[in-house]
Amino acid sequence: MRRIIILISTFFYSGYFPFASGTAGTIVFLPFYWFIFGRMSWPFYVLSAVIITLAGIWASNYAAVIFGKKDPGKVVIDEVAGYMVTMFLIPLSFVNMIMGFFLSRIFDIIKPPPARQFEKLHGGTGIMMDDIMAGVYANITMHILLHFKVDAFIEGIISGFLK
Repeated sequence: MRRIIILISTFFYSGYFPFASGTAGTIVFLPFYWFIFGRMSWPFYVLSAVIITLAGIWASNYAAVIFGKKDPGKVVIDEVAGYMVTMFLIPLSFVNMIMGFFLSRIFDIIKPPPARQFEKLHGGTGIMMDDIMAGVYANITMHILLHFKVDAFIEGIISGFLK
């Protein structure tokens, strides 16, 4: 059982990256998002995000004991769940995926209220919920940026560089 808890909580051991483990965990998740989750219908996407979140709460509860810390840096399933929230109802594209990556990381790092307060919740719930809230902020920001066609602007810049 210990191996399963570590596998889930560290998202396939990506949490063992020696620095910026949350960023590493999110990067490791990007191919999963691109090939699997980003192509799902929204009901299956929501179901998947809920399952990942609940599995993350469960695994993080035990991982905190295993690693001997309230919110161990090796636990990165919370970043995965936060990224899932970030990308909810966002059209699948490489630019959107990268914009979502940066926004999810920024909001997870700065933790605007009430994200910081969610960290104080007990065990795996606290570990997971601050990233879920950061994902909500990032998702709202993504929708605003898409409304103003920032994604098309960035794609134009990239196309200009590739010519």
